[in-house]
Amino acid sequence: MDRAIPQENPVPARDTRGTGLTFRPTDLFWLIGLVLLVFGAAGMWQRLTVGLAPSNLTSFVPWGLWVAFYDYLVWVEVGSLMVFTILVYFAGQKRLEKLKPVVLLSGFAVLIMGLLLVMLDLGHPLRFWHVLVYPDFTSMIAWMVWLHMGYVLIVVAELGLVLWGGARAHGILKALAYLSLPVGLALIIVSGSIFGVVAARPLWNTASLPLMFLVSALASGSSLILLLAVLFWPNKRADEYQQVIRQLSRLSSSLILGGVFAAGVIAFTILYNSSGNPARLEALNLILSGPYWWSFWIIHILLGVAVPLALLFFAKGRPLVAGIAAALNVTTFVAVTLNVVIPALVTPEIEGLTNAFVDPKLNPQYVPNLMEWQVIAFVFGLGAIVYGLGHRFLPLRREHAEVNHE
Repeated sequence: MDRAIPQENPVPARDTRGTGLTFRPTDLFWLIGLVLLVFGAAGMWQRLTVGLAPSNLTSFVPWGLWVAFYDYLVWVEVGSLMVFTILVYFAGQKRLEKLKPVVLLSGFAVLIMGLLLVMLDLGHPLRFWHVLVYPDFTSMIAWMVWLHMGYVLIVVAELGLVLWGGARAHGILKALAYLSLPVGLALIIVSGSIFGVVAARPLWNTASLPLMFLVSALASGSSLILLLAVLFWPNKRADEYQQVIRQLSRLSSSLILGGVFAAGVIAFTILYNSSGNPARLEALNLILSGPYWWSFWIIHILLGVAVPLALLFFAKGRPLVAGIAAALNVTTFVAVTLNVVIPALVTPEIEGLTNAFVDPKLNPQYVPNLMEWQVIAFVFGLGAIVYGLGHRFLPLRREHAEVNHE
């Protein structure tokens, strides 16, 4: 006979249909998104009407701020879903299923931002469908597009089934979760291989770069899961909440250390073989001691690694401290992709090449301009609006209640 199972610390029922006018903390997402849209509108208008000409991208530096942010978003998007799937379905952490709607909504919002950014980086973005209809699978970029589109379909299907599929969808959800692991792993490896196979760029041309991409994705993804747990765990008064925060804090700190180790191996290998490849050493020195050394040492190493690790080691399960550490790690990880993409391109391939012909678009000294940052703000504003409206109108809290009830 079916019987009701009482919940611990029941909370009053709330209107999850989003019809009320009561302000919710999650409304800050779409409100901030509106501000970012207004700030970035001028830059987006320039991009749509004039193309790439107003940007500081040149023939020597065809990839810049937008590609770096795209790779960062892929790391966060795929890494968080991979970590979550492994914890729930392989490590047996079923209690984390309470976060599944929020994790999938986060992945969906980041997917939109990443795909939009990479489209805007194309000279003819409306031709993106060519790679789907006329693919050349000898190209890593073709593989990346196909894998990313497949990953979009998996995430959208999972999100729809979690919110509206009910208990009958559990088997399909599990199959999709298992499928997302090899597809996500392939996407990360391919995104790293796009750089790793470029022999003309010595800083990129290493077999260990895809591995560094994978470890970095897992590190940033685990921090995002920790941050989501701190923000959206349904019952923060239960002992289970403290246990989850401690567990995710240990996992996140371990993966951050793994990312530091992977990057350190690559850097020491380059320094050891510096005499055989001076161009690679020059690009590395540009990261470590160039004009933008602070993006590596202060933003990434200090604020993104040292401070979060210190906070996580001494947090002892305190959610606020753990949340600050996770937020710092997630937001500053973009410095890694910026230092992967840009220094290798601003280092001339051939000595004297930059003096052979002089033109504004033949300048290796790339610095993102206001228009490029405005486009980033517009894309992030759109993602924040999608995320905030999702929290207001989608039945995320109802799903939490159903998981707790089970």
